[in-house]
Amino acid sequence: MKEIKIFKEESTISLREIKDAEELWNKKFPSDFKSFLLKYNGGIPYPNHPTIHSENDAELWSIERFLSIGDIIIQKKHPMTYTLHDIEAEDFVPHNLNNDEILVFAFGDRGIYFMSLQQHQYGQIYFANYSGGDGIVKINTNSFTEFFNSLTIASWYEEEYDPDFDFKELHYSDNKIFQYYFYYTPNDPDLGLQRFKEVFAIYGDIQPPEDGYPNIPQKYVDDRLKLDFLLKQGCSTDGLLLYAKKASTIHYLVEELQLDINKMYKGRYPLQNYLTTTYQAEIKSNYELISELLEMGIKMDWSISGTKIDQSADATMTEKLRLLNDEYLNYEIQDKEWWAKNGKPSGHIPFKKSKYIADKLNTYKSKT
Repeated sequence: MKEIKIFKEESTISLREIKDAEELWNKKFPSDFKSFLLKYNGGIPYPNHPTIHSENDAELWSIERFLSIGDIIIQKKHPMTYTLHDIEAEDFVPHNLNNDEILVFAFGDRGIYFMSLQQHQYGQIYFANYSGGDGIVKINTNSFTEFFNSLTIASWYEEEYDPDFDFKELHYSDNKIFQYYFYYTPNDPDLGLQRFKEVFAIYGDIQPPEDGYPNIPQKYVDDRLKLDFLLKQGCSTDGLLLYAKKASTIHYLVEELQLDINKMYKGRYPLQNYLTTTYQAEIKSNYELISELLEMGIKMDWSISGTKIDQSADATMTEKLRLLNDEYLNYEIQDKEWWAKNGKPSGHIPFKKSKYIADKLNTYKSKT
């Protein structure tokens, strides 16, 4: 007999927490869903692919994780990015759904799974995929248990169900503490911070090895509330400047925490990262970041040169600044041409030219 296993990510809860959530929603949750929460409180399933059919045989995606009671509560308090708060109201009409009475209970590889708490279709389960999918589709069950028990190995995987499967420890970057969208509450930062603290308390290792990925403080370096909390827990400041993307954060790290912006960390200089672009939109953000740092008077050594990812020699920081400036000017031309080509010349917003960057490059020219 197939056993569905769950990697628990949060602490076991009691009926009290569920009742608190029901009071917030002003709805009773389906009894089988409450039993699931009491036993697992969310988590990562194996196997994880639903096999119950959906209307019009729309494609369903494997489940990444079921949400905990904490996730369920916060989605009612704040328009979280992983809910359907930003979906057009007309999308709910074909299914007679009220956006205020749907509960997101799981993430798929693409999209989310949710249930209706409305009286006329209580417990009905849906899948919403707006990443090239079918939008909102109805799944042919209003039973959470039936949905849960349908999980199996996806047919396209070249493997069979393993009754002896045992969850290994997750790679730390896959751990829930690193999933920023669970704690992203820009309209109420303290709410997201409190949720972050709840998950962090369970995580255990406050500073896992980086292994090529940002660790916890590096991941949240530009979120001042979370960063200050993490530092109070004893997290190290190593590498923070390398991952910072906001000028205000960099100013805080350099001026308040006295970190050295000209010091290499694991083969990279912070300034080297700020000047290197990997995709087009980054050209503009990096240009504006450097301009702000120059305006702030952050003392940066422009003569240093590091190595690239492939260990070959990189250009000096001044040469990289010149390249970034050229990329920025070309980006503006391309953007303007795109707007003109699409018949909207008035849509182009001229890119601001930084006098601080211009002065830096002109100074470099005069010295050479």
